[in-house]
Amino acid sequence: MTPWFHRKSEEEQAAELASGQAAAQAEVRAEESRRRIEAGGLPVAAEDRLRQLASINGQPGLFSSDLSVQEFALLAGFGVQPLTQVMGSSIYNVGWQTVYYNVPTEVSVLSGAYNECRRLALGRLLEEAQLAAADAVVGVKIEEGSHDWAARAIEFIAVGTAVRLAEHMRHPDGGTVLTDLTGQQFVQLCKVGVRPIGIAAHTSVHYVPASWQTQQATSGGWGGSGWANQELVDFTRGVYAAREKAVGAATNQARALGADGLVGVQISEHARTHAVKRGMYDCEDLEVTFHVMGTAIREDSTLADRQAMTTPLSILSLR
Repeated sequence: MTPWFHRKSEEEQAAELASGQAAAQAEVRAEESRRRIEAGGLPVAAEDRLRQLASINGQPGLFSSDLSVQEFALLAGFGVQPLTQVMGSSIYNVGWQTVYYNVPTEVSVLSGAYNECRRLALGRLLEEAQLAAADAVVGVKIEEGSHDWAARAIEFIAVGTAVRLAEHMRHPDGGTVLTDLTGQQFVQLCKVGVRPIGIAAHTSVHYVPASWQTQQATSGGWGGSGWANQELVDFTRGVYAAREKAVGAATNQARALGADGLVGVQISEHARTHAVKRGMYDCEDLEVTFHVMGTAIREDSTLADRQAMTTPLSILSLR
């Protein structure tokens, strides 16, 4: 019989059927992942992996973490168990915005894009931690990025180590706590009766048009006043305006969490200029971006009285 008229065996037919079913199932999972990501959630594969991790019923399993040796030893002494590294990511397109303004103002389109992108990234990190049945995520780091293939896109990637805490360290309402503090810092706060309760973060982007004085100070040649030392007052005011908006919003988030304060506050500021023409004059305006992030804390005297620590080994480097 020629290959043209080859009759498939039952095994071949079963293999083809299984392959078709697998392809159909993969397509269904891909579509479900797309819907979940559009809703701000996680893809199916990530959820399946984390649910499997949480189903170990409290038994220690293979974990991954970015904990140092000293950090792991200290946490183990306090009954803190690392579970897995978790991540949240979002690539966000920035919508249309006015190229420049004639008065100092916040660029709400950019500020809103940064804050929503971060919210989605932290939300996905939190969801991963909850699926892994974690009590907290320590050492949360957020990296900002951009891509050549999407000129108007921004990206935030949040990573950290999900951990299971000793019972007295857990949040009273049973929620998963996010913190940018290291494991050592988390435990140190608990030892003195201070409870980390969440992350507060905000970004503010402000546009500052160059005043006549600044135009003269930054213009070249003898026609301007750039030969004299002087402060660019309007630009300085713009940096302060961005800072006040970002810090104020982060502080309000901390109050909403019921916090007494913020610790480990990280501030990142960067600026760029825009070449514009006003009337007959060329000048450069300033756009300043201010990122603020810290851990909200609340005093809890019961923590300091319930430390059941086993004495950890002292670890010294012999290098």
